[in-house]
Amino acid sequence: MVVEICAYRLLAPQFGNSVFTWTALIGVILIASSAGGYLGGWLADRRPALSIMGWLLAGSSILIFFIPPLHGLAGPAIAAGGRLILGPVLVSLLLFAIPGILLGAVSPAAVRFYSLTRSDTHVGASAGVISMLGSLGSFAGTFLSGFVLLSAFGVRSIFMGVALLLLILALLSFKLARNSLRQMLPFFLTGLIAAGFALADTPSTPPDVIHEEESFYHRIRVSETGEGPHKRRILELDSTQEGGIHPDTGALVMNYQHYWRLVQFNDKLTVKRALFLGAGAFGMPNELSRTLGQAHVDVVEIDPRVIEVGRQFFKLDEHPRVHAHAGDARRFLLLHDKPGERWDLIFGDAYNGIRAIPVHLTSREFFQLVHDRLTGDGAFVMNLITAVQGPRSELLAGILASLRAVFPHVETFGVGGRLDEPQNVILLATKTDWSGFITERYHPPGSLQERLAATHIPAARLPRTGEAFTDDHNPVDAIIARSLSDR
Repeated sequence: MVVEICAYRLLAPQFGNSVFTWTALIGVILIASSAGGYLGGWLADRRPALSIMGWLLAGSSILIFFIPPLHGLAGPAIAAGGRLILGPVLVSLLLFAIPGILLGAVSPAAVRFYSLTRSDTHVGASAGVISMLGSLGSFAGTFLSGFVLLSAFGVRSIFMGVALLLLILALLSFKLARNSLRQMLPFFLTGLIAAGFALADTPSTPPDVIHEEESFYHRIRVSETGEGPHKRRILELDSTQEGGIHPDTGALVMNYQHYWRLVQFNDKLTVKRALFLGAGAFGMPNELSRTLGQAHVDVVEIDPRVIEVGRQFFKLDEHPRVHAHAGDARRFLLLHDKPGERWDLIFGDAYNGIRAIPVHLTSREFFQLVHDRLTGDGAFVMNLITAVQGPRSELLAGILASLRAVFPHVETFGVGGRLDEPQNVILLATKTDWSGFITERYHPPGSLQERLAATHIPAARLPRTGEAFTDDHNPVDAIIARSLSDR
């Protein structure tokens, strides 16, 4: 279980925190464990010697030492194909199939050897004891990985530790089998060579990266490029750029970040409270706080480490009216249901890596919750990465249908690029009609308002069909996978 949970954190930077990554990994591990179960029973019957346990443990140890280096070589190349389903399956087969088979063979072999200690008179009881110990070990490994190891150590270090522990157990098995030092030496030396290879394979950090760490949720990177007023500081979570600022001024660097200002099109609305679902690099909430000095700004970010990175690298502490909350966005909205807790602007910008949106933040029920937490004149703005037209606009069609099931008025903006190519698409959902503020108002030439209004997409150019997503049926992950496979 330690290997399986840490394997997910190894694959997520390339393939995203999606259901497909988990499915591929769990499926490969289950197939490997099944094959290992047969192999272990066959070996134990063919040669009932305790040294078999040593061979299985030593073999899995050596292969686990090689997992991080092999992933560094093969993972990015496979991920470059953009296959969110086939990619994690191939990487899981390459890295975890054979170690999974060897580890899966340990339990049936252990049942056989444990029953031999009772002269094969209590085979059922022996199987029950080994099964119980295996389940307890899985429980301990799961809790240890999730609650302790991933917060205290890097993923590579955990793989090294597991491999070293298995090597020690293998040597103990050889010792109990009364193998000589000469018989154990090849396994021991091979294990040391594998450990040395793994230690020597230290991933190089790009020169523009000024901070990097592993959290429960992401591989977090902060990079900085350029000089003087053109310097850019970017936050990257796994393989996706989540936002950025000019560190000297705090100004925004990504076009989509300016679309929080859509709320300013309605001059009848005074933004007293704003809520951002997903912190990114804190560029938008910080700029809103600078621009609308009296506004109370809440930011909900599921990863506490992203908040700390925001304080250290993205000027969060310089904006006392911006309040960061660590937690899930939907849960935050559920818990804040007091009459005074209504927001004039809610901006949805929560992603899980490669264009993967948490599915519970894309359903009709979630949008109803957002609707209920807005003031009467308030606006919900959502950032989406999708095409506007063509076969890759399926995601936009579904989100539009889901929003329109709750909000009577939805406007769409394309940040840039051809309409049949994936891009940042901004959705503006309101309880009252804002179309006049966008298409009928005069905006000074060259102004930001004119540039934003110019990206408005008329309803006639939007997808006409779409099924609303619900908590019960929400195929967002599959839709994103299809759109990437069509590239």
